[in-house]
Amino acid sequence: MVEQNREGKPRQLLRRALVPMLVAGGCAVVGSQWVQSRQQARLVRRDDALLDGQPHDMTLSWPYAQSSTLYNVALRQDFFVQYRLNVQLREGVANGRDAIADLQAGRAMAAVAPVLSWLQAWQASPDLPVRLVMGLQAGTFRLLVRRRLRIAKIEDLVGRRIAVLNADMADRLFFSIILRRKGLNPDTAPNWVILPPDEIDDALAAGTVDAVALHDPLAWRLLRNPVLDVVELVNSVNGLYAGRTNLALGLSADVLRDMPGAAVALVLALYNAAHWLPAHMTEAASLLDGRVDGMQQDAILQMMRHEVLGISPVGNDLKTQIARYVDELKLLGQFPDSLNSASYARRISADILHPAQPRP
Repeated sequence: MVEQNREGKPRQLLRRALVPMLVAGGCAVVGSQWVQSRQQARLVRRDDALLDGQPHDMTLSWPYAQSSTLYNVALRQDFFVQYRLNVQLREGVANGRDAIADLQAGRAMAAVAPVLSWLQAWQASPDLPVRLVMGLQAGTFRLLVRRRLRIAKIEDLVGRRIAVLNADMADRLFFSIILRRKGLNPDTAPNWVILPPDEIDDALAAGTVDAVALHDPLAWRLLRNPVLDVVELVNSVNGLYAGRTNLALGLSADVLRDMPGAAVALVLALYNAAHWLPAHMTEAASLLDGRVDGMQQDAILQMMRHEVLGISPVGNDLKTQIARYVDELKLLGQFPDSLNSASYARRISADILHPAQPRP
């Protein structure tokens, strides 16, 4: 029996009708504003020619995908089904480095990781047989400080103890860039403390750390915990970084060469899911009820309202954002100043939705 909505119309049919309407309109919600993109408007005119119409199995490595808003929307709102995809998740993927390792080892056909983690992977393996094909969502990095310390600006973090989950995670990299922009040495100005997620609450409560650099949902739970009494010093959901992607989807060179229809289907499914999300936050929160660190629907919805949704750059938009990240990693000495960031971004990415047309 087909599930009915309040107006008595089949939900499945409404979902199928919604996707082309969103893409054809070329509109995406960013915060409370509508942004028109010529690139988005072009998608609906190209996808029929690029899709092969065949079902495809796709093994995907995505850290904590089961609690990801975007993944749950794509899966449970039938965006994968619409594009005839059977997506199988790799289990036990704890971070972006694990996802990239799965792709390198052939355990996955596609992987999701922070752009900063992808760039570090290319630094370690310049011939990494992967191309970034789309951004998935804006970052939710939050630097939280204990209120009683009265830390008012980034410069006040000198000598302070900042907890992070891992020294190489995008959380630390992101705030290292912020510190460097303020003229501080991110390796020596603060004292980075590596802690597992289940010890951070106690460390804050006991005062053994002064601040934490994390991302949602853990950062949001800490911020909303009145016992911990922390405040947000800086984040990536406002200002310069609000419209920039954090996560990126990478596809193996084998998939791009041998299964281009599957690659396009995966990108379109996630792209359309991302642009469905901002206008349907309540429904999306219901999909995640109890799946995000035990958070219930109301808490998830409140968190989503303090995030930037619908960020999913492809093509030139993605390349531009990657180049900006490369420029920022130059500040940390991870790329040489002489590197052409735009050329590098073009080399490690692929615009599979708008491939170059052969000249007549």
